[in-house]
Amino acid sequence: MRAIIISVIILLIPLVTYGLPNAVRYTIDAELDTQNNVIIGSEAIQITNRTGQTLNELYFHVYPNAFKRGSNSQYQRDLQISGISLGRIYADPNDDAFMEISSITTGGHALSFSMDDTLLKVQLADPFADGAQIELFIKFIYNLMEASPEGRMAAALAIRSGHRNGVYTISLWYPKLVVYDTSGWHLDPYSYLGEFYGDFADYIVELTVPVSFEVGATGRLEFEVDGSIKRMLSFFADDVHDFAWVASARYQVRELEWEGITLRGLYLTQTALADRGLDAIRFYSEQFGRYAYPIFTIAEVEIGGGMEYPALIMIGFGSDREIAHETAHQWWYGAVGNNEFDEGWLDEGFTVFSEERYLIENLGYPEDFARSSLRFHEPGQIVLQPASQYPSLSNYAAAVYTKGSGILWMLRGLLGKETFDGLLREYYKRFQLKNATTKDFTALTEEMSQKELDWFFDEWLRTTKALDFSVEDVRSTPQGDGRYQNTLTVQRIGDAIMPVLIQIMDSKGETQKIEWDGQEAMKQFVVEGDSPLQNVIVDPERTVLEEVRSNNSWFTGQAQREGLPLGLAVALMRFRSSTQTILGWKDSSSRSSIWAYVRMITGSPTSPQRAAAPFKIMSPEPARPGIA
Repeated sequence: MRAIIISVIILLIPLVTYGLPNAVRYTIDAELDTQNNVIIGSEAIQITNRTGQTLNELYFHVYPNAFKRGSNSQYQRDLQISGISLGRIYADPNDDAFMEISSITTGGHALSFSMDDTLLKVQLADPFADGAQIELFIKFIYNLMEASPEGRMAAALAIRSGHRNGVYTISLWYPKLVVYDTSGWHLDPYSYLGEFYGDFADYIVELTVPVSFEVGATGRLEFEVDGSIKRMLSFFADDVHDFAWVASARYQVRELEWEGITLRGLYLTQTALADRGLDAIRFYSEQFGRYAYPIFTIAEVEIGGGMEYPALIMIGFGSDREIAHETAHQWWYGAVGNNEFDEGWLDEGFTVFSEERYLIENLGYPEDFARSSLRFHEPGQIVLQPASQYPSLSNYAAAVYTKGSGILWMLRGLLGKETFDGLLREYYKRFQLKNATTKDFTALTEEMSQKELDWFFDEWLRTTKALDFSVEDVRSTPQGDGRYQNTLTVQRIGDAIMPVLIQIMDSKGETQKIEWDGQEAMKQFVVEGDSPLQNVIVDPERTVLEEVRSNNSWFTGQAQREGLPLGLAVALMRFRSSTQTILGWKDSSSRSSIWAYVRMITGSPTSPQRAAAPFKIMSPEPARPGIA
């Protein structure tokens, strides 16, 4: 059977609405047929129109058709542009994946419909008024593909659904209502780049699988009934914007409890999945706010790994970074939703930033390894644009993931750790179980910081301006009274403008920090002190997005005479930071990554001592906008 029969019952009930997101409830009954590798299902969809508009048609995503052979879908065209043949996605050259529509009816009368790529348009017989309710009943079959080994990680070929070696990864598997918001219908086809956008909805899902199968899903398990051949499981999930599941007879299960949250690990070989997932859930709950759902499932898969869904993540190879990243998505994508296709940085940039903090602060990874933005190269593509406008996966990743994360590290340096961390907690609290926008985050940032920050977001999200700081010259001139006049010249290369911290160290190892607004292309500072300068570092905390950092530092021959490698000299300077402040700059705490490097080189168990230095600043002026 290769058809979907859809019948529609329309109930019109007047309600008062204010242009809110549609209220949606899915009730799905589906059976996994492992002999034919198909899903046979029925779906009742209740929708309350809260768009503020009368609708004459409804649209649904039917994502499996992206993979249908010969369809010339947007996904397949994207693959060809990237130099990837369609044959690489299938394990069997005779396999296929698709969802077909045979008919749509309402009250026994046929409705007209049309298919375009991965979008289904249903023409309603009667106008669907604002405030009214509609219920659709859909019967469907989804033909599952057997993916090639290259599909183990979803990012490789954008394969997120199918089966391999008896493990079923089930996502994008039911007709899903397209979002209608203030911009109208979001009719984005499935693409090799970018992901999804959905209304928060309630799901009641009953799944029938072979009795030997273990199942993990988005919702919490309400009950299950085992027969001699089949197993039926009933799941419920409220306020989620998608529903996915996994199933296999190969799964082993480890279940943990933490503060009322059930954590389920479904593993094939990675026995510690649940424990590692719990560690990440605990960390992010402490940093951003409590995990939003009563259950969290982490499943090892053969295809579609490294992928997030509400209350469920799918893991391929199981690296620390993969687990940290997909778990962080439960905050940025899961609980705080967004249009991933048009504003992907709101989930991917935030998730990479969170993942990097977890690796550094919780697992002790060196920052040089954990922070991708320290290896940033401007891709020549702005961050805030639809995924379809990026010419390649590498451009998309550099802008949305790497630069998106770097923007948050930079914003943290600009606002100060305490204000920024409070901002993320408030953002999570205020937009939990809602879809947020860049405009929402920008407005909240200005509210929390009491700063006008349009310049910052415009510069880094909407332009490709680049920035590079360089220490051009350092001179220490003895004065008659035994003191020194130290002159340092710093250049800003590029069109972007950012305030930056300059840290100086004298020959006695005493340090001070100077704040520069970065407005001029070249700036000279004059500093009087008891000793000549030995080291200068621009942006010692490395918060500013720079492609070249080798010119940020200056060292005298003293460091070489002591036999210190350059990296260790930089590390020691960062750790010998004075608690004294200049121009309102507050010294930050020691960072695990640099100190890890110091320990690795020296074997020293304790941090170098800090000492305040009697420097007097002669020439800098207060900056726009300040760093705190």
